[in-house]
Amino acid sequence: MPGDPFGIAYQALEQRLNASRDEINQLQENLAVVRAESLTDPLTGLLNRRGMDLALEQLRIQGRPFAVIALDIDHFKHINDSFGHDVGDQVIRRVAAIMNACSRGADILCRSGGEEFLMLLPDASEAAASGVAERLRQCVGQESMLEVGAVTISLGIAVWPVHAENVERVLKLADAALYRAKREGRNQTQLAEPDHSPPRQD
Repeated sequence: MPGDPFGIAYQALEQRLNASRDEINQLQENLAVVRAESLTDPLTGLLNRRGMDLALEQLRIQGRPFAVIALDIDHFKHINDSFGHDVGDQVIRRVAAIMNACSRGADILCRSGGEEFLMLLPDASEAAASGVAERLRQCVGQESMLEVGAVTISLGIAVWPVHAENVERVLKLADAALYRAKREGRNQTQLAEPDHSPPRQD
């Protein structure tokens, strides 16, 4: 009598199920890669704006205090104009790598656009954020970057909910502190000023 037809059918079914599991696992892996890529800046590997917004929303939902360090590269237009955009991109990548080296394990690092970056420091006080910012500023300033040589950064710090109850407002205060650092000579860190905006009406 030839092989058991039920056994053969069972084996065929089991093979199809295993193939389906493999396909599902591969699909899940592909989706995870696509999701990671959709949240990540391809040049630096840091979070992009979408990833940053998601991280901010998670911190807000958790009610977890955090400091914001807004920073950008001083005279970056001059770097691009003088050395070309490829060199400019390499400088951006190098600054991102130094950010990684100077940050704490839980810190969230983002490229918010162009030569602008944002660091979110969960549970960090103003003093702790100032320490991270100053360490980063000094490390960048000590690095010789290709033919560009020395590069400096300016930084601004604000803390949620210390400086404002609204997360978007805290980001704006950090950005305002960054541009105050620019106006006052660059290559420095400035703290956010007290928020005098009216309370938000929900």
